[in-house]
Amino acid sequence: MSFFNSMIAPDWKKFIPGLLLCAVFAFVVMNIHHLLATYHKADAASIKIPKIEKKIADLKSARGAPGEIASLEHQLHKYQKALKKVNGKVGQRWKWATFLYETCQFKYVAMLLIGGIIIRNTIGIPKVFLPGIGIARPLIKPGIIILGVHYVWSDVVKVGGTGLILTAFFIFGTALTVMYICRKKGVSDGLGGIMGAGTGVCGVSAIIATAPVVRARPLEMAYAIGTILLFGTLMLFVMPYLGQWLHVSQPQFGAWAAIAILNTAQLIAAAEWYGDEARNTAVLINAARIMLIPFIVMYTVWFYGLKDVNKESTGVWNTIKNKFPVFILGFFALVLLNSLHISALGGPKAAGTPFWAMNAVYKWFFALGFAGIGLSISIDDMKKSGGLAFLIGSGAATAKMILGLIAVMIIGSELLKVTGGH
Repeated sequence: MSFFNSMIAPDWKKFIPGLLLCAVFAFVVMNIHHLLATYHKADAASIKIPKIEKKIADLKSARGAPGEIASLEHQLHKYQKALKKVNGKVGQRWKWATFLYETCQFKYVAMLLIGGIIIRNTIGIPKVFLPGIGIARPLIKPGIIILGVHYVWSDVVKVGGTGLILTAFFIFGTALTVMYICRKKGVSDGLGGIMGAGTGVCGVSAIIATAPVVRARPLEMAYAIGTILLFGTLMLFVMPYLGQWLHVSQPQFGAWAAIAILNTAQLIAAAEWYGDEARNTAVLINAARIMLIPFIVMYTVWFYGLKDVNKESTGVWNTIKNKFPVFILGFFALVLLNSLHISALGGPKAAGTPFWAMNAVYKWFFALGFAGIGLSISIDDMKKSGGLAFLIGSGAATAKMILGLIAVMIIGSELLKVTGGH
C-alpha cells in the first residue's frame, strides 16, 4: 500500500478544481465543435447530393463502369446520412456553419485556445484553479502516445527520415546562430545557451535539459521560456491562416509547423487545427526532433567549451537521462505494435478493437491540454520576456519559420505524407 501511496502527490487535492474546470470547458467546446461540424457537413451535402444523383443517372443511361457508379452511390449515401442528421432537405442551407467551421476555421482547437485566453485575461482565473490548469497541459502527451496507432514503420522511415534530416539542419543551424549572436552581443552563456537550445529543438524541454549544463539561473530560464511561449503563441494563431492563404498542403504544413513552432503543445495545437494529415506529419517529425535533444545538449557543451561538466553531479548524461521526454518511447511502442498488424489489437478504424477505442479518446486528451494552454496564457506574463535575448531568439525563430516554409515547399507533399500502412 505504501508503494501506491508514494506514487500519489500528497497535495493532489489542490489539482482537482483546475482539472474539473478544464474538463467542463473542453466538454462544452467539443460539443459546439460537433454541432458546427454536423451542420457544415449537412450544408455541403445539400449542394452535392443533386450533382451526384445527376452523375449517377447519366452513367447508368450511358452504361458506365459499375465500379464508378458504386463509388458515387457510396458517396451519395454518406451525404444523405449527413443531411438526415439535421433532419434537413436537399436545397436547405446552413451557411453560418460553413462560414464558422470552414472559412474561419472555428474548430475546437481555436475555441479552446482563444476562449481560454479571453477568460484568463478578462474575468480572470481564481488562484484555486491554477494548479490544476497547469497539470492539464501535459495531458497532450498521452494523446500523442495514442496517435502511435496511426503509423507504421514505413512512415517512420520515410516521413521521420525526411523530417530528421530537415530538423537536424534547422536545429543545429539555429542553435549555432543564436549562441553566436548572444555571445557577440554580451548575453550571458547561461541565457545564450538555453535560448539557442530552445529555439533550435523543441522549446521548453530543450531549455530544461540544457539549463544545468550551462548553469542557467532561474531568471534566465524564465526569460527563455517566456520567449519560446510568446513566439509559439503568435505562430499558433498566424500559421494556420497563413498556410491556407499560401495553399500549403496538410503534410507540408505539418512539417513546417514542426520546424517553426518551438513548443510541442503549441505545435500539436496548430497542426490539429489545420487538419488530421497535418497533425500526423507534425507528430512524427516532432518525435524525430525530440530524439535530437541529447545531441543539442552535447552540442552546447562543445560550443561553450565546458570541459569539466562531467565532473559535476549534474553531468551531461545524467541531465539527459533525467530530462529526456520519455513519453515519446510510448509513441514508438504503439507504432511498432501497429506495424506488426496483430489482429487482436485491430486498427484505428476497426470498430470495437483496442486500437479503435484508444483512437476514439485521443482528442479528449488534446482538448483537456488545449483548455489548459488557453486558460494559462497570461498576456501580462508574456510581456516579461527578456529584452535583447527575446529579440535574438524570436528573430532566429522567424528566420527558421520562413526558411522552413521554403524547404517544405521544395520537398513537396509526397515525402511528408503519412500513409498509416495504406
